[in-house]
Amino acid sequence: MGGDLTYRYITDDSFEFTLAFYVDCVNGNPGAIASDKFAILGFFNAKTKKYIDKVEVERNDPVRVSKLNYACVTPPSNACVDRYEYVFSKKVDVGKDGIIVSFQRCCRNHTITNLVNPGGTGMTLLATIPPKTLVSVNSNPVFKDSPPNFLCNDAPLVFDHSATDLDGDSLVYDLYLPFEGADPNAPRPSQPSNPDYDEVTYTTAYNLSNLMGGTERLKINQSTGQLTVIPDKVGQYVVGIRVSEFRDGVKIGETLRDYQFNVLDCDIKISANFDLPEIKCYDSVVYLKNTSKYGMTYDWKISKSSAVVHETHDVNPSVTLNQKGQYSIKLVAKNDKCADSIEKDIEIGEIKIIKAEFDLDLEDTCTGGLVRIRNNSDKTPDWYWDLGLGAGEQHNITVNQLQLTEPGEYTIKLRISDTANCALDDTYELKFNIHGKDTFFSSFDYSFPNACDPGELVLVKTDDLESSFHWEIKGQKDKFENSPEVTLQDLDAGRLNVVLKHNKSSNPCHVYVPEVEEIQVDSLEMNETVTLYNVFTPGTDGSNDCFKLDMQNSDCYEVEMYIYSRWGELVYQTENALEDCWDGIRGNHEIYPGGTYFGVVKIKHNEMDKSENISITITLIQ
Repeated sequence: MGGDLTYRYITDDSFEFTLAFYVDCVNGNPGAIASDKFAILGFFNAKTKKYIDKVEVERNDPVRVSKLNYACVTPPSNACVDRYEYVFSKKVDVGKDGIIVSFQRCCRNHTITNLVNPGGTGMTLLATIPPKTLVSVNSNPVFKDSPPNFLCNDAPLVFDHSATDLDGDSLVYDLYLPFEGADPNAPRPSQPSNPDYDEVTYTTAYNLSNLMGGTERLKINQSTGQLTVIPDKVGQYVVGIRVSEFRDGVKIGETLRDYQFNVLDCDIKISANFDLPEIKCYDSVVYLKNTSKYGMTYDWKISKSSAVVHETHDVNPSVTLNQKGQYSIKLVAKNDKCADSIEKDIEIGEIKIIKAEFDLDLEDTCTGGLVRIRNNSDKTPDWYWDLGLGAGEQHNITVNQLQLTEPGEYTIKLRISDTANCALDDTYELKFNIHGKDTFFSSFDYSFPNACDPGELVLVKTDDLESSFHWEIKGQKDKFENSPEVTLQDLDAGRLNVVLKHNKSSNPCHVYVPEVEEIQVDSLEMNETVTLYNVFTPGTDGSNDCFKLDMQNSDCYEVEMYIYSRWGELVYQTENALEDCWDGIRGNHEIYPGGTYFGVVKIKHNEMDKSENISITITLIQ
């Protein structure tokens, strides 16, 4: 049903990892649950995505998720969730690239409502340890509590999905699309696949802005982590909840929770809820619409700065709020069986004009840029920086400078807000470029054009770089300056080191990377195999009528053949034994007598002076 993966820095590059894994303890397959006694986690380079290592770890005893998130509901009997934990410590060389840790499992419940082919869809839980060039020490955030094991249809849910962070980093919450992983053919892979991972596929009715439908869609407060939803359809829904951590205005990590919400028809004794009207800044009268279910009496309490300013027992009250600022409205609905409550905030105020503005000082280098930021905006209680790094808006963080290491165009945005004064949000943005290093790679191909002479090698430059270049070749004094094609002859057998190197550019931001190849040069030897047959049956039956030789790479050799009778009589000779054959027939058209004949095969390589003689014995059968 989901899970998450967290890590805690211990000391000396050692980390404690905790994999939380949720299973359906009513509808889940007992055999499948039992097979997860051990979990296999993989470690990968976060930049290259290459496999590094894996760990197999045994789980702890399960903990039943049983917290009731509703005040007046009888828990359904078919809702059961167990949380398992796999905890282990490992020394990890984070290095300059960072590490991705992942776990994969298939398959999800086939009855899931919002996924395409859920029964064939797996899950990937992962965490990323940032490189030491970004932060020297980090532990990622840990969610305070497990999500509820069930949601009640047509009832509002308010759940504290906040997290804690050992390093005191700023936390920002949002929703994300979970990842698939593993498949029905290998539901418990012996090693997780390499990143990157694909997102699960939602049906057409659902997407990131509508993960599970509802009269009020699933959303999370980016500052507090409060999760709210009013589902309107019984079913099972896969959702992703993310908390990102920021240090000095830079995102350094995140914790991802992949979870399945079970929406059930509940025995709800009473459910408190109300709608807030959309008010204008000069409005002071607030009309509250009571949408509670099964209520008989209602207690309303309106507070400002924790002080109660108004109370009423009306079903749908109208309240005059003369002072500007933020108010908290709490409704308690009661009947003779139970009481339920819900609390919402509203802001009243006069229109105020606010202005967002900031300046940038940019120090360009060939490896990145240090951006200094001066905020000249009006002072407001809420401000939101979007630093253009993919993290979205970050609430009330202080940003004085930003170190960027990747070249490209960046946009920094600032939105300021003062809803207590009914001010309209104001947004300001600046665009700039980081002129990073441009890396160019040399490249070349090579070939041995003469199949009979392995000592002849042709090198051909294949890159389209226009800067000057030269070749560095083992044993060659000539560097072949700016020669796009080089032919080498009479090379000795062995490994030949060849480098195509472009000369240093006058542009300090241009870096040329040479191509280096170790080329194997074979020796010039008569090492081809001659197939020598020893029996043939001359005649005209079309089978084995003529005695001949077979040889690979025949174009490189001259082969002669001489055949003698047992009395030393030369009965056949040819200077092209690879094309000609002995048919065993005399000049008078009669077949030579059956018996044993003796031959000499003379082989000479076209590029060599010496030849080699091979003696053979041939049996002629009439």
